[in-house]
Amino acid sequence: MTAPARLRRGPLSTSYLAFVSATGLSSLGDAAWMLALTTTLVGVASATTAGLLLALAGVPRVIALLGGGVAADRYGPVRVMVWTDLLRCAVMVVAAGVVLAVEPTAGVLAAVAAAMTVLGAFFVPASGALRPLLLPEEHLVRGNALYLIGLRAGQAAGGPVGAALLGLGGVVAVAVANAASFLVSAAAVARSRPEVPGPVPVPRDRVSVREGIAGGLRHVAGDRALRGLVLVVGLLELSAAGPVNIGLVLLAHSTGAGDVGAGLLLTAFTLGAALAFVLTLVRPVGRRAGPVLVLGACAQAVVLCSLGVLGALPALLAGYGVLGLVSALCGVVLVSLIQRRTPAPVRGRVMSIMSLVVFGAPLLGNAVIGISVDALGLTTTMVLHGLSAVAAVCVYASSPALRGARLD
Repeated sequence: MTAPARLRRGPLSTSYLAFVSATGLSSLGDAAWMLALTTTLVGVASATTAGLLLALAGVPRVIALLGGGVAADRYGPVRVMVWTDLLRCAVMVVAAGVVLAVEPTAGVLAAVAAAMTVLGAFFVPASGALRPLLLPEEHLVRGNALYLIGLRAGQAAGGPVGAALLGLGGVVAVAVANAASFLVSAAAVARSRPEVPGPVPVPRDRVSVREGIAGGLRHVAGDRALRGLVLVVGLLELSAAGPVNIGLVLLAHSTGAGDVGAGLLLTAFTLGAALAFVLTLVRPVGRRAGPVLVLGACAQAVVLCSLGVLGALPALLAGYGVLGLVSALCGVVLVSLIQRRTPAPVRGRVMSIMSLVVFGAPLLGNAVIGISVDALGLTTTMVLHGLSAVAAVCVYASSPALRGARLD
């Protein structure tokens, strides 16, 4: 049971803006640390070793995500987020101390990266479970859009800030700044007052983490509409992951634009996504959620199919801008629909399942696109990715409950 919408404040309230700003600052510190970590790893090891260590460090996050959802449902999202931020702060302080005491080694840095990814796996589903408890239902879409604006702004600013701090005080300065950002985030989350703290569905001493995960999986599997939404998320993420992560490099080089062109394509995609968040914030989809999602997914399919035949960089820039716009729009709508569909007692676990799909899609997409391009060529590969988006439309349109979905 959710609290009456009139008891909750809107997304532009001081408390929610503080929450968004603090988590944005936290993402800024995290992005700055990732830059410092990568730079330092390349300095103490080879680029190949650095890439392998960072890839391995990300594996624990995938494993820990489902457990993070169980923790959010068992202890409440506020408590999990606060403790996660405090522990991340402690990890950063320890990392700074170790680097000061001894020269940084690849092993130490990889251990720090793994610890940060595990803790992040607890923060993500808890955040997804908390936002519906802070906002009236009619403002959930705007709140999610505002949250993503803060998150992406922090990530975008993290690179330049990290580079500046790295030049001023090395990796220690970045670690200390990151620790401070997590403290600010913890304080802001602790001040949030969700109307429904999140009931504990089963006494803590009677349910194991394994049973909690199984309960979340059973809930998704048993709700046809929710199962369809998660599948749509996976298909849309899979359709775009490869073309955005690797495909833009291949396309840019095919036009002769090289690495500079690839960077421009990524910028176009990011700007398109930012525009989608702003438009959603200004004019939420509301009762038009179903049609908007279908049209957005259809547009994503058309753009992906056309990328393989666009031979000029300006046309590709327009394509990636539209791709960023429609994929971000679909993402906000899907997250909001899943949050609205899921009861509070299992929302953390459902959000962790969705997050697992979101994080897993790029891993699969990056592996598949390389094989597909070598075997079938770039044009056919992009068409296949477009067909994945078409499959998402078919899954969504086949469910009467989803076709009439509204977010007002």
